[in-house]
Amino acid sequence: MRTTILIPTDFTVQSLNVLKSILANSTTQQSYDVILAHGVHLNDSIRDLLFYSKSQQIDSLTNVEFEEACEVIKNKFDSQINSLRVDLFTGHNLSAFNNYLEGNKVQHIFLSEQKPSFANKRSFNLVPFIEKCAVEVTKIDSGLHPSIPEKGKIAEVFINQVSIG
Repeated sequence: MRTTILIPTDFTVQSLNVLKSILANSTTQQSYDVILAHGVHLNDSIRDLLFYSKSQQIDSLTNVEFEEACEVIKNKFDSQINSLRVDLFTGHNLSAFNNYLEGNKVQHIFLSEQKPSFANKRSFNLVPFIEKCAVEVTKIDSGLHPSIPEKGKIAEVFINQVSIG
């Protein structure tokens, strides 16, 4: 069975622990189309809007460790992941968010218990929209112990201390 899931991301390796937890704890022959979503306010400048490129915006927000961690997860859970993509939500209200979910055929949202940390001043938290949307939401405790020396590094993807709660 194929399911489209959405996971909010702040482009840190820790945000991928939610995805890792879902895939590691899956007991069925479920396969997923994964959308890692990030909220960004667009600039009001006409020039910036005319030359706006979603792929350039994503490239400016991501980092090498995040991309490598995504590749590791895709390779490790290859049989469970149909597709994995990073996307931006640029809407301003719940109606726009619901349209985004409907357009992407999102069936389930998984949310981390941890508060995201945003490096970009234009980024915003999707949680207020997620809590009010009509799609099923599951919160995941992805908090790893702070004493882990690899915290925030790609090696964190290999540690098995994440649970669905």
